[in-house]
Amino acid sequence: MVKSGNGKVNDETFSYSYIEPTQEIKGVLILLPGWGESTQSIYEKTKLPYLLLEKGFVTVVPQLHQTLFADDYTISELNAVIKIQTERYKSNHPNLIIGGLSAGGAIAIDYAEHILSADSIQNFKGVFAIDPPLDLVRIYRSAKNKINYRCKSRLIKKEGSFIKKNLLGSLNGTPQESHDKYLKYSGYSADVPDGGNAKFLKNIPVRLYSEPDLDFVRKTYCDELQYEDINAFDLEKLDKFLGSIGNNKAEYITTKGKGFHSWNILDPTDCADWMLKICN
Repeated sequence: MVKSGNGKVNDETFSYSYIEPTQEIKGVLILLPGWGESTQSIYEKTKLPYLLLEKGFVTVVPQLHQTLFADDYTISELNAVIKIQTERYKSNHPNLIIGGLSAGGAIAIDYAEHILSADSIQNFKGVFAIDPPLDLVRIYRSAKNKINYRCKSRLIKKEGSFIKKNLLGSLNGTPQESHDKYLKYSGYSADVPDGGNAKFLKNIPVRLYSEPDLDFVRKTYCDELQYEDINAFDLEKLDKFLGSIGNNKAEYITTKGKGFHSWNILDPTDCADWMLKICN
């Protein structure tokens, strides 16, 4: 049974949904939705929470602000969610994994890097992300391209305009004008040798999921779209970067025919097995 709860950050209330096992709690999964997804809907889109329920895991899905990265408010919200769980189950160090789809996946990676850089949470076991946009400089560049593409559908131009406006507002300018902020909030930065925040993922299990179907997005949305316009571009580069710095616990999993940019890319049984393995 999916339950609901509320928390508060800076006098602002946020909501979350969760399912909890009746047996001893072995771990907590913080599962982050993409833009426009309700917390309740995630339990219908993936079987992962129910598979984990049988293994003693709580799954919590918080409602997020519309952001492409873990800003200060979102970090405070996730800190509050984890505090609520540790107090509820009277455990200071539950096994913790965080994951998500799209923007939720980007926030999962960002938040993992944040807590790893500060060494602020014990028993943090791993992070996974499904088709997340990670390199904000690349995303800004792609947004500009989308605005200029001559697409039959207006959707791509509209998306480009929305993302460009969002980044300009939240990061106070273009990558040239606010380079430090783009670097600070990107889960991975291809333009700097150390990968930016991605260097903090060196010693943690990481799973990246994508269905890099460029033919599909060209046929469906716009035939001018390039590989650099889909999130798989970031994931491929991040995977190579993590390998280069010695992370032998990082995996990049690609699919075919599962559904571009969707929860279906994640094999819930395989992911649940991976989680249990890294927690043991």
